[in-house]
Amino acid sequence: MSSARDLLAAALLLIATVLGALWIPAAWLDRTAIEQEGFLAVTEPLADDPAFQRTLTDSAVAQILGDERVPDWITERVTPLAEEQAARITGTEVYGSVWDVTMRELHGALFSPGASDLDVDLGPAIDAILSGIEDHLPLGITVPRPEDATVTLATIPDVPLLAKAASLSPWAHRLGPAALLLLLVALTVAAHRRTMLTLAGVGGILAGGAVWLLATRIEDLVPDSIDQAVFVGPIVQVFQEKFTTEVMPQGVIMLGVGALVMAVGLVLIGLRRSA
Repeated sequence: MSSARDLLAAALLLIATVLGALWIPAAWLDRTAIEQEGFLAVTEPLADDPAFQRTLTDSAVAQILGDERVPDWITERVTPLAEEQAARITGTEVYGSVWDVTMRELHGALFSPGASDLDVDLGPAIDAILSGIEDHLPLGITVPRPEDATVTLATIPDVPLLAKAASLSPWAHRLGPAALLLLLVALTVAAHRRTMLTLAGVGGILAGGAVWLLATRIEDLVPDSIDQAVFVGPIVQVFQEKFTTEVMPQGVIMLGVGALVMAVGLVLIGLRRSA
């Protein structure tokens, strides 16, 4: 009878170890990437990055200069003005609004099944650029607005793992409490509780080690199709760096707690044998 109880307790501890290893990464992913507000909080500072700014402003200028309704003689005059005005709008509310819309579109594309294009309406940015240009043109000359200001900034490849993670996100924050509950049940039903406490510590060490290893090797799990994608790749790399910075210390803490629990279990076993 006692063997059956210990076997059941060991099985519960094994499940608890797996849930504990999944808990921290899953909760981080849900809070920081799957939740749109968390995603936007990470990407908002990137609006000040010159490389990302050029991606949007160059696309806006290309839309302006590519309009067939603009005569060649105006294009020659407008080109340097367009580049100058594009550089000026990067710190304005208009640019911030376009960036916010772009990041919302990107978030939806990343966590949707199947490949998709990142299409962004640059109308507000184009209008701001043209307004600045027309202030420098003589005789009240106006430049036609593009009939369609939507551009494709990048193609988002299909990443099934992200879509599955999004569907499981409601359970992410419950994994930790569930693991703790299974641990308590295991210690309750076990016939040899000191031994099971020691095994629980070993499980904590394994779970913490798995979290630490995942945090250090997260870039190996990201497909090259995403990591090297135009516009999208640098953003994904920012999330990878943030994951490593924030998750690795938590894995170390879990590993330390597991070692402490195992040590307590071993001490209790030693005390009983001495008695």
